Parts: sequence; C-alpha cells; structure tokens
Amino acid sequence: MGKQLLAKGMGASPGTATGAIVFRSEDAVALAAQGKPVILVRIETTPDDVPGMQIAAGIVTTRGGITGDAAIVARSLGKPCIASCAPLHVDYAANRVTVWSDSTTGGEDIVLNKGDLVTIDGARGEIWIGG
Repeated sequence: MGKQLLAKGMGASPGTATGAIVFRSEDAVALAAQGKPVILVRIETTPDDVPGMQIAAGIVTTRGGITGDAAIVARSLGKPCIASCAPLHVDYAANRVTVWSDSTTGGEDIVLNKGDLVTIDGARGEIWIGG
C-alpha cells in the first residue's frame, strides 16, 4: 500500500523528510536523542520551539507562510518545512492532529497521534501518512 496524502499546505522550505509526529519542542529533542527522526507539527512556532526545530527532520505549521518564523528558520537550517497547512487541526492536549473529512481524505476524518509516521515534501507543501 502506498502513502496516503494527508494534507497540503504552502511549500516553505524545500526537501523531504520522514519522521514521527511530535507537537512540542521538548518531545522532539527527547525522541531525537533516542535516534528517531521527528517532524515537529505546530499551529505556529515561537522562540521556545527553536531547539525542537533545530533537531527535527522537518517542520509543519498550520498558520504562517513562506515569510513566517518557521519557514525562515527551516530555510536557515536547511530543513523541509510546510507552512499554512490549514487542513491540519492540532490538539496539543490530546497529542494528536486531525484532518476533517473531505474529498482528499475519502470522506472519513483522519486522526494521527504523537509518534505516528509521516513524510513531508517542503517544495510541494504535501504531508503524507507513513514513510
């Protein structure tokens, strides 16, 4: 079975990366210390996220654009980044992200939890389920 397109945003920094979803900078640092690649998923980034952005294989935000903080930091670090990925609905308290049903998802909500594997394409702005 091939990878499933989860959502599209704005390609903010080119490159591809595969890793486990994390929603907090400290989780990115902890998992990366175990040798696991991570994709940091945030509504928007703050200066507190810089350690996680530095260690992450890639970055996804639901807000911002190609001139936003996450995009600029990602480009300076040479990491893929997707910005303004509005179809993603991040729930920090539950450690999950949901894409509500539409034509892309085939009519069912898709829920991914912390640790689930995704692949991002920072040039195309695409996030895929799996590696």
